[in-house]
Amino acid sequence: MSTKIAIVGAGIGGLSAALSLRRLPNVDIQIFERADALREVGASIALGPNGLRSLEEIGASNALSDEIGFRSDHGFPMVYRHWMTGEVLVRDMHSPEVRDRRYFTTRFYRPHLLEALAESVPSGTIHLGKRVIDAVVKSHGATLYFYDGTQYEADLVVAADGINSTIRSTYLPDFKLHFTGQIWLRTAFDASLLGDILDDPKVKNSVHVVGEERSFFSSMLGRGKFTLVGSSYVDLENSPFKDKHWDEEVDVSIFRDSYKSWHPKVYALASRAPSMRVFPGWASDTVPTPTYAGRIVLLGDSFHPHGGAFAVGGSLAIDDGIALYLALRHVQSDPSQSFTAAQLARALELYAATRVPHAARVAQLVETSRARASKPSQFWDEKRIRDWAAAKKEVVWLHEHNVHRAFERVLQKLEPT
Repeated sequence: MSTKIAIVGAGIGGLSAALSLRRLPNVDIQIFERADALREVGASIALGPNGLRSLEEIGASNALSDEIGFRSDHGFPMVYRHWMTGEVLVRDMHSPEVRDRRYFTTRFYRPHLLEALAESVPSGTIHLGKRVIDAVVKSHGATLYFYDGTQYEADLVVAADGINSTIRSTYLPDFKLHFTGQIWLRTAFDASLLGDILDDPKVKNSVHVVGEERSFFSSMLGRGKFTLVGSSYVDLENSPFKDKHWDEEVDVSIFRDSYKSWHPKVYALASRAPSMRVFPGWASDTVPTPTYAGRIVLLGDSFHPHGGAFAVGGSLAIDDGIALYLALRHVQSDPSQSFTAAQLARALELYAATRVPHAARVAQLVETSRARASKPSQFWDEKRIRDWAAAKKEVVWLHEHNVHRAFERVLQKLEPT
């Protein structure tokens, strides 16, 4: 009898986990998605070298093509420029280990990446319109209960159901998110709408522009898409975003007007934005316990709800799936037999030991960054911008984290030979 693994959520984390786990022998993987169609909200998503290597490992090499994703000509993960002068303030770097251009930081239009992952998932595996309302651990496994009155019995439940995870709330009801004060305004559109602005080849490259009250990001994406993102901290009660929900459309003039006094190239891009959607920042100060009763495991934003900072969420989720695969493979002594309860419990212990330290380090970096960010109570001046650029630390550990090495370190510590 095969081991039944239920994945809740068919986003990037859920689909990549399915591709990773199906490499195990003798498993039956089913994915349950609450939406009636596969779709991703948001606009763009970035994957660093770790996420891209992991996609290749799980058989999703199609996502690494130059058609699906965009890599900047300058070869840097990110370039930061001054809001008024346009000068380069600082650059992030790849490590010398990243030589293959396919692993250079890549920007995707989220639906394109989701489509690429879905292409590799066997037909009949994804079940749409399946909204989970409860998950109950029993002696023989875990039972998912759906809004439509049906249920599913699984040996292991992988909760990839996002930052507001229903599965997480079933065993951590007191775990709460808080509004960070940050607002993202995002759009993605056909690059042809930029017209003659695209005559400057540098416009296509990813750039983060740092200002006194807000920031600005722009980049080409795959398949002729372009994205613009504005970010700022706001007094929500006295802002035009009060009562606005995640992925809700807002007046595009709010975005355009925010950059009127910025460098002409920034304003030229902002003024071409055809529409805009708002994404209020919600997060947690802590990383929740990612496993429960040896039968439930959190993955992706349900596990590390840090609020999307540093463009690392996608790679974190993909690497979660790799770590879970490594843990399950390690405990599977007889591939012809299904996993025992003890083996599943041990695998989840190894998974938590591998991923929690890294997720906690990311969360701490995000909290430190938020504490120092420009806010209505502490807008940056010219000196603060320059000081930030001079003190900015490298983030190779963040975007090039090696989950295989982390897992091996856990084994050396917990199972020394």
